[in-house]
Amino acid sequence: MALINKIDHLTRNSRVHEEVEATYNILYKDGEKYLEVTTYGSKDREMKGKASQIIQFNKEAIKQLKEIVETQF
Repeated sequence: MALINKIDHLTRNSRVHEEVEATYNILYKDGEKYLEVTTYGSKDREMKGKASQIIQFNKEAIKQLKEIVETQF
């Protein structure tokens, strides 16, 4: 698991990964709101339906993510 509070740009050689299922949840702690995204791995995964990655974003990271999406897409 990871809580992201800042997103920096990094240019590197990457490839587009295989599509997977994902869900999101909204969390609250100490008056703060967080976005949690969970991915579930590939169709061929041995333990189907088990969470593969859980990533949480705080308000500042969401602002950065929104700006990235608006300017790049």
